[in-house]
Amino acid sequence: MENIALTLENVTGKGLGFKLKDISAKFENGYIYAITGKNGAGKTTLFNYILAQRKQYTGSIKMSGYELERNHSKAMEIIGFVSEDNVFFENRTGKQNADILGLVYDDFDVELFNECMKKMNVSTATTLWRMSRGERMKFQLAFAIAHHSRLYLLDEATAGMDAVFKIELFDMLRELIAQECCVIMTTHDMTEIMKNTDYVAVMEGGRLGEFSESIECTV
Repeated sequence: MENIALTLENVTGKGLGFKLKDISAKFENGYIYAITGKNGAGKTTLFNYILAQRKQYTGSIKMSGYELERNHSKAMEIIGFVSEDNVFFENRTGKQNADILGLVYDDFDVELFNECMKKMNVSTATTLWRMSRGERMKFQLAFAIAHHSRLYLLDEATAGMDAVFKIELFDMLRELIAQECCVIMTTHDMTEIMKNTDYVAVMEGGRLGEFSESIECTV
């Protein structure tokens, strides 16, 4: 149980309209998991269920063995979310965002944030709205690392990015999982999945298929 980062048990969305259906899966530390599928299949919805403060599903989501709904604040301390939809202060610099939003976390490490930004060649003095998409993704990853995340959720973080960015990103992700973290990412890029992730599953119509080793994926 110690090595299990996230467990989904019969997760089904509440209410009317589009929802996830009976999803069960286990994600271990030390691996990069990819979830692929068409737009509207439910990939982002799954991340939203994990991140939302109010439970939007029946079934169970557990992090490191404890129920997410009863320990939401604790879970948010160790979840790093990287997405185009992630909300920061657009008219503030990377440093200002870290200084302000870092206060939300118990052990946010500003020095570590600065270190990561420097390593990824992104200036902490740049205002967020002036950053390129790649720089924004790197900023978010640096922010997540700085509050010592153990579970990283990357929602189409590499979409439209050049090959150099992808190499740098996956180098950092490999360093993270070597420290007993877990990465779950959504992507449409099958070449990327085959080269850089450990396991892949296909989501379709709100249902998640079985995970298989990425090298064996034939989607």
